[in-house]
Amino acid sequence: MPGKKEVRQRYIGRVVLDPIEPYEVRWSPVSSGTARRIIVFRLRPAEGVELALEAQDALKPAAQTSVIELSLEQKLVKLPAQSGAKGKKTEQHSTPETTANVAGGMRTVRRREGQLVKAFESHLEEAGHSFKSFQITIEGEPGALTPDVYDETDHVLYEAKGLTTRNNVRMAIGQLADYRRHLHDVEKLRVAVLLPSEPTPDVRDLLAAQRIALVYRTEDGFDGFPLPATLQ
Repeated sequence: MPGKKEVRQRYIGRVVLDPIEPYEVRWSPVSSGTARRIIVFRLRPAEGVELALEAQDALKPAAQTSVIELSLEQKLVKLPAQSGAKGKKTEQHSTPETTANVAGGMRTVRRREGQLVKAFESHLEEAGHSFKSFQITIEGEPGALTPDVYDETDHVLYEAKGLTTRNNVRMAIGQLADYRRHLHDVEKLRVAVLLPSEPTPDVRDLLAAQRIALVYRTEDGFDGFPLPATLQ
């Protein structure tokens, strides 16, 4: 009705929560330098359903490029208990694996990356380091980028991968290059790849050639941590 603030809703079909990453936590800047938390649920068409989507339903691109610092408290934000969802952000999960219905039938989806990040953050805490992350929105693009871990004590941005393979490392190199372009104001920023095991010598050389440090998990902790001061 005229003068009312109601928004007309349209039914487009039955949806379900994404079984692997059911939601994302994003932050929207508000006055006084603070940020408002936004829970973005990741919905997928239910089996056999074709959604009645229109052009107007597409995600709106960001109006400008921006970087929001996420404090430890923000990183640890949880959904209400009744939702059944746990964790601090989409790549952190509380169980080592889950079984999900995906195209091609049932398959086991291992949550190695989230477990690796969680273990490394505990390692950082034990070492007396403070850490956080960032939310990066890009002008003209929808969604947001969120690096895995930023070690505030040593000025190191880490990108974690759940598998120690060349393809995963190459992806991490590209992600770090992208993040670094938008974090140019971060003092003395260094970058590193975090892996669950030691890579091959040639992958080590690849990272060294790109001036990217390597930290990987061992039985006793994390080899390569803390980073030597010469890798700047």
